[in-house]
Amino acid sequence: MNKKGPQSITLKQVLLWFTGLLMASLLVVNFFLNISSSRDYMQQQLSSHAQDAATSLGLSLSSVVDANDTVMASSMIDAMFDSGYYRHIIYFDVKGDAKVVRHSPMKVGGVPSWFVAWIDLEAPEGKAEVVSGWMQLGSVSVVSHPGYAYEKLWNSLKVELVWFALIGSVAFLVMNLVITTILLPLMRIERQAKSVRDRDFSYRAPMPKTRELKRVAVAMNSMSDRLDKMFGEQLSLIEHLRAQSFLDAVTGLGNRAEFDKRLKAELESEQSAAVGSLLLIQLSNFIVYNQSNGRQSGDALLIQLAEAIKADTLKVTDAFIARRSGSDFSVFLPGVVDEQADKFANDLLHKLAGLHLVKQMCRNDILHVGIASTMTKISLPLFLSEADMALRRAQASGPNGWQRYVLSSESASPEESVKQANEWLTILREILSSKSIVFYYQPVYNNDRSSVMHYQVLSRIKVNDELVVAGVFIPMAERFSLLVDFDRLVVDQVIAMLGQRSNGQGLPFNARLCVNLSVHSIADDEFVGWLLNSLKEHPEEARQLIFEVSEYCLQEAGDSLERLVASSKSLGYEVSIDRFGVAAVPFSYLQHLSIHYIKVDHSFIRDIQNSRDNQFFLRSVLQIAHGQDIQVIAVGVEFEEEWQSIEPLGIDGAMGYYLCRPQEQIEHI
Repeated sequence: MNKKGPQSITLKQVLLWFTGLLMASLLVVNFFLNISSSRDYMQQQLSSHAQDAATSLGLSLSSVVDANDTVMASSMIDAMFDSGYYRHIIYFDVKGDAKVVRHSPMKVGGVPSWFVAWIDLEAPEGKAEVVSGWMQLGSVSVVSHPGYAYEKLWNSLKVELVWFALIGSVAFLVMNLVITTILLPLMRIERQAKSVRDRDFSYRAPMPKTRELKRVAVAMNSMSDRLDKMFGEQLSLIEHLRAQSFLDAVTGLGNRAEFDKRLKAELESEQSAAVGSLLLIQLSNFIVYNQSNGRQSGDALLIQLAEAIKADTLKVTDAFIARRSGSDFSVFLPGVVDEQADKFANDLLHKLAGLHLVKQMCRNDILHVGIASTMTKISLPLFLSEADMALRRAQASGPNGWQRYVLSSESASPEESVKQANEWLTILREILSSKSIVFYYQPVYNNDRSSVMHYQVLSRIKVNDELVVAGVFIPMAERFSLLVDFDRLVVDQVIAMLGQRSNGQGLPFNARLCVNLSVHSIADDEFVGWLLNSLKEHPEEARQLIFEVSEYCLQEAGDSLERLVASSKSLGYEVSIDRFGVAAVPFSYLQHLSIHYIKVDHSFIRDIQNSRDNQFFLRSVLQIAHGQDIQVIAVGVEFEEEWQSIEPLGIDGAMGYYLCRPQEQIEHI
């Protein structure tokens, strides 16, 4: 489980807290000053009130002719005491004996006791003498009752609290509005910085009115423009390199060296199943046509042939095509054998023969196709030789046609091939029904092999108690339109295993699993919707998954792939692009598609120690990818020399049989 780090406080929060605390401090200080001032004022009023009452009562009692007339004195004292503003009134005779005493307990109605204890008003004593002429008759002592003062202060406190709360709330809202307005340019600049981080250089921050923030906005816009230009130049450089080294200048297809390199990797690499068919296509008399009609017409003919061949080849997943020389073309169809390859060659031949410029040659013996198929590993020269022999037999037959290379010992009939296909369909349906797919795991190591970045999930099925790799049964699943069902099964099984692991069961390790999805599944909106819903229902498992798609997806299902990538931010999974560099896709997608990994196709890694072009290509890819925060992984590292060549280039990770073979069980990271 990914643990979130401590969240940093924002500048807006700092300013709001600071100004809020400052205003609250001012209000609190003002409040206490008001309370203190009111208390002092009440204290003075109590003192003055007691003294005034004592003086007035003393004068009144002095008017009594007989000071010993306690009845009259009591009446006068009662008249004053009954007003309720006094704690006690005492009349003393000349000897100091109390003649009249009036006292009331200390009761304060409607005021909390804590407030009374906090204010703690003193009840001052007022004294006055009772005289008749120059003769002293006695004295009076008056102490005011502070209850009224407590009530006044308490009511004043409540009113001030209401006003302070109202003023504080209004002031906080105003401060929030003012600070938000002031910081709005910074938020826009932050948005621009995030866009740059996400490789989107199109956003431009508006110019703020303040001079300092305006300078920052100008600098950010300038930086964004320069990064956009620099990234574009890098993409142009690598595109130019690929065009010069790997593409034919006339048709835009791969050249002979690129085709042979990829075919060698497919046939000899441990990463591949070496199942497929090689087609050599030749248009005869092209030199005569070129001399008669001019180079421009000859180029137009080659382009027309290339486009027609490419259109049919794109229907086969991971197929690739090249112009070998002159009017010779080569096509490799992974997973396509037997009658499938025959049908492909027959349909293609009829399509090429119907092209407008081909018809103009007015001959029906100029188009020929040679086919060689393999189900096991075979050397590149031998495979090319078999296809070439088939091409020569087709040419020897005269009219436009195709021939398959067949050993003299082979006697497999078309009926047997159809029977084998039907058996495959039954086997695949039984696998889907029983959900009896088998998983192997191949680790992807970091650049110094000190740790595992993630594990590649490799699918296997059992046929007659023997394990069959995906490179063999996946083409058959594609043939019978079962790839989407197989991808559903794989995703369901992997999510279930991850769920068991989170419950303390299942896989005993804590690493990401990388699952490869076919182009057909990504192009299926229903499958993508199902996948995203499944990940929403299993958020913990989703964060442990990496979904890998071929670079061909950008041609066939670009919109669905963008949807998958966009959802990765909220659901937590990651996205990897497989077979990077072999599809005819501009690398500009790295600028706007927020992917996490690219896996360089094994054809670039094969014998890289002897290929400066591949080394320069990989170095350029690393520079571009790292500038976009994308990790680059080399696939198909099968020899120490290959590992020793790619490690110094700064590769982020690698996988291959030299590093570690696929494992049925994973003990730990």
